[in-house]
Amino acid sequence: MYYLSQIDHIFLLLLTSILTASALAWISIRLAPMIELMDVPGTADHKDHSKPMPVVGGVVLMDTFILIVLLSGQWSVNAVIGILLSCIVVGLFGLWDDYKHLKAEFKLLGQVLGAVILISFGVNVNFFGSPEFFFQINPDLAHWLNLLVTILWLVTLTNAFNFIDSFDGLAAGLAALASAFFLIVSLGTGQQSMIFLCTIILGISLALYFLNSHPARLFLGDSGAQALGFVLAAIAILYQPLEGNQASTWLVPVMIFAVPIFDLCLVIFSRLRRKKKIHKASRDHTYHRLEQLGIPLPKAVLLMHGISLLLSMVGFLCINLPYIMANVVFVLVITLGILTFLELDKNYD
Repeated sequence: MYYLSQIDHIFLLLLTSILTASALAWISIRLAPMIELMDVPGTADHKDHSKPMPVVGGVVLMDTFILIVLLSGQWSVNAVIGILLSCIVVGLFGLWDDYKHLKAEFKLLGQVLGAVILISFGVNVNFFGSPEFFFQINPDLAHWLNLLVTILWLVTLTNAFNFIDSFDGLAAGLAALASAFFLIVSLGTGQQSMIFLCTIILGISLALYFLNSHPARLFLGDSGAQALGFVLAAIAILYQPLEGNQASTWLVPVMIFAVPIFDLCLVIFSRLRRKKKIHKASRDHTYHRLEQLGIPLPKAVLLMHGISLLLSMVGFLCINLPYIMANVVFVLVITLGILTFLELDKNYD
């Protein structure tokens, strides 16, 4: 494989990311009370932490990302600088929300703006214009559909990670799993920018997971969760497997992010069904429902991490299957997800 000969550089970059993020987190945790970047207990019904918590995950992510890109000289790579700049925009809107509790439409504005910036750097899906697409359509229509799907994908994943970041270590752990999986599968493609990005995000996610795991010493906040979701969604767009038909490889990113997407759909459906505001946080996430079934929250988090890893592996194995078989597997997974969805929601109060 292309990058196995340079595996030592990957480990060095990973170690640098972990140490840089850890050092910046240590500094940020101590500065957070001075700048009032704290999550105070009792400010919302769903919050159950007992003492003020530094909300510095986004600051750590953005600062580490910027430092390593500058030190490595990767700012000249179009995809890397595009993802970095768009991540900063999304992260800053999230940081604004951590301070001032923005309205949902302003948060959405930041996410769409980040997506538009990323597209301006040429990072977008090319699903509809591909010769391997199920049927051929007008090139102009294909172009606009690709841009629309790109924005929807980025906004959906950004919100999925933001929604699921309501218990210690869950979002950071899912981010670490996703970035690690993308790093492994991209080693065979020779995509230098993707491997570089995956390694950085894996290092940052591991550092944040250590500090955000129960009992947490910091929170990701909207800035951290949204920025993580956005960057991972962008990395998924970059992934170009060397083998397999697009009719079967398209489902790989969906499988990798199946757990946060599932939780997002469950929460939105549940709140609409019960006539609650979609953006108003409450105790109705997947892990809350697992807790109601008798599974302690820390074990529910580990269970969701395990399911995410399993589904990621299934998605990767589908790459080389005939596209009909791959999509049959995907339909079976969706069916199982729907059954789980209905089971978790039917008796939830």
